[in-house]
Amino acid sequence: MTKPPEWQIRCPWCNASPGQRCTSPRGRRLAVESHDARITAHTVQTARQTGASQ
Repeated sequence: MTKPPEWQIRCPWCNASPGQRCTSPRGRRLAVESHDARITAHTVQTARQTGASQ
Protein backbone atom coordinates (compact mmCIF):
# COMPACT_ATOMS: atom_id res chain seq x y z
CA MET A 1 0.00 0.00 0.00
CA THR A 2 1.36 3.42 -0.97
CA LYS A 3 1.14 6.06 1.74
CA PRO A 4 -0.52 9.38 0.88
CA PRO A 5 1.99 12.20 0.26
CA GLU A 6 0.60 14.28 3.15
CA TRP A 7 1.86 11.63 5.55
CA GLN A 8 5.35 13.11 5.05
CA ILE A 9 4.51 15.74 7.69
CA ARG A 10 3.05 15.74 11.21
CA CYS A 11 -0.70 16.37 11.36
CA PRO A 12 -1.37 19.79 12.93
CA TRP A 13 -4.79 18.63 14.14
CA CYS A 14 -4.17 15.27 15.82
CA ASN A 15 -0.34 15.32 15.97
CA ALA A 16 0.02 12.05 14.07
CA SER A 17 3.72 11.55 13.37
CA PRO A 18 5.04 11.60 9.82
CA GLY A 19 4.26 8.26 8.21
CA GLN A 20 1.37 7.54 10.59
CA ARG A 21 -2.34 7.67 9.88
CA CYS A 22 -4.47 10.41 11.47
CA THR A 23 -6.63 9.52 14.46
CA SER A 24 -9.74 10.80 16.18
CA PRO A 25 -9.48 12.68 19.49
CA ARG A 26 -9.91 9.30 21.21
CA GLY A 27 -7.08 7.73 19.24
CA ARG A 28 -9.24 5.71 16.86
CA ARG A 29 -8.54 5.35 13.16
CA LEU A 30 -10.53 7.64 10.89
CA ALA A 31 -12.65 6.58 7.95
CA VAL A 32 -10.46 8.93 5.86
CA GLU A 33 -6.67 8.64 5.75
CA SER A 34 -5.86 12.24 6.72
CA HIS A 35 -7.44 15.29 8.31
CA ASP A 36 -8.11 18.23 6.00
CA ALA A 37 -5.66 20.28 8.08
CA ARG A 38 -2.85 17.85 7.27
CA ILE A 39 -3.64 17.85 3.57
CA THR A 40 -3.73 21.65 3.56
CA ALA A 41 -0.46 21.93 5.51
CA HIS A 42 1.24 19.54 3.09
CA THR A 43 -0.10 21.48 0.09
CA VAL A 44 1.17 24.79 1.52
CA GLN A 45 4.56 23.32 2.38
CA THR A 46 4.94 21.80 -1.09
CA ALA A 47 3.92 25.09 -2.75
CA ARG A 48 6.48 27.01 -0.70
CA GLN A 49 9.23 24.55 -1.58
CA THR A 50 8.33 24.65 -5.25
CA GLY A 51 8.11 28.45 -5.28
CA ALA A 52 11.40 28.82 -3.42
CA SER A 53 13.30 26.71 -5.92
CA GLN A 54 12.29 28.81 -8.93
